[in-house]
Amino acid sequence: MTLPDFLDSSPSPAWAAETATQLLTQAGFIPAADAAATEARRFFVRPQPGMVYAVSLPEDKKNDNLAFRIVGAHTDSPHLRLKPNADFIREGMRLVATEVYGGALLYTWFDRDLGIAGEVYFRDRNGISMKLVRINRAIASVPSLAIHLQRAISEEGFAPNKQTETNALISGELNSKTLRQYIAAEAGIAETDILSYDLSLYDVQKAQRTGTQNEYLASARLDNLVSCYAALTALIENKPENSIQIVALYDHEEIGSNSESGAETALTEKLLLAIKSRLRLSDAEYHAVLAKSLFLSADMAHGVHPNYADKHDAQNRPRLGGGVTLKVNQNRRYASSAATQAVFYDICKRHNLPHQTYTHRNDLPCGSTIGPTVSAKLGMPTIDAGIAMLAMHSIRETCAYADVEVYSTFMGKFLTEI
Repeated sequence: MTLPDFLDSSPSPAWAAETATQLLTQAGFIPAADAAATEARRFFVRPQPGMVYAVSLPEDKKNDNLAFRIVGAHTDSPHLRLKPNADFIREGMRLVATEVYGGALLYTWFDRDLGIAGEVYFRDRNGISMKLVRINRAIASVPSLAIHLQRAISEEGFAPNKQTETNALISGELNSKTLRQYIAAEAGIAETDILSYDLSLYDVQKAQRTGTQNEYLASARLDNLVSCYAALTALIENKPENSIQIVALYDHEEIGSNSESGAETALTEKLLLAIKSRLRLSDAEYHAVLAKSLFLSADMAHGVHPNYADKHDAQNRPRLGGGVTLKVNQNRRYASSAATQAVFYDICKRHNLPHQTYTHRNDLPCGSTIGPTVSAKLGMPTIDAGIAMLAMHSIRETCAYADVEVYSTFMGKFLTEI
């Protein structure tokens, strides 16, 4: 599966997790329950719809150099998500009410061809079941107001009311199907059986190579599905010797990670303890393993924008095509420490990997990642790294295609080298 295929197949967090498990299955990973019965060493678990852990265990479980090497990324991206009881009629048109999820670059969501994707929960003979649905065509749009009706917008800026002006148009017919009727038909279930849903609007335009030399990749959800794909590829292609390799794909990073499937979850520590039991490690051996362990928070980085170069720190302006990017913030919005920075630079220099560094301007508020959260929760030193991109949190973002291979290669070295 190529990166564009992965992006196009992952229009919501649950679909991203579904695509990830398909990729892992094709590579020979099996569900954790089956692995426990067969002693298989490459397995995955999907504890929540938008969340996946994938594990690769070494053959020598009593190796004195044994350590966890964990790559964490997230499956969610800022977007417009449908509210419960979303559809309504206004001025003879059917609309759906949305809620802005995360820090979306909101103006980019207007006048786009939008599909609907996500989870539908319904009652069947087994109780409550979930089905993934995806309407992969232009069913919705959020139309702009004509400039003739807001002449001052060019001077005053675009600031839509998120409650009243981000509703999406889905039909012009008063007698058209309701949203629930439409979703039920798409899912092949009875409308009366639907109990709830978690549905996202998404851009149906496919991922595409751009630039005169096809050097760029333009797509929705590069932040952070590029990191998910690179991590999965690295895990699949690199067998462990001294390392217990884990890829953790979390949900809800864009809204703070504080959920059952976000980086705040207790499930990560439970997974480590389950691996301890599986490898029959004593408490002393387990704590020795933890003491040598590292976490890599894999998330995209702000590439220097040619039209807004002054928005970047003069000393550290990562460019698209410059390789893997270390992210450093002295207030620990990124989790990289001096000690883990050294690990990053050492890997890159020994393997001749192009690399660069990002620091945020002091006079601008800095975003964050799952790095500080997981580092604090597990007490594990952490590297925060990604690749440079433009238009972060837009409905369509851009990165350099060559950087993805460097990114995955770096992850592979991180996963295997102790």
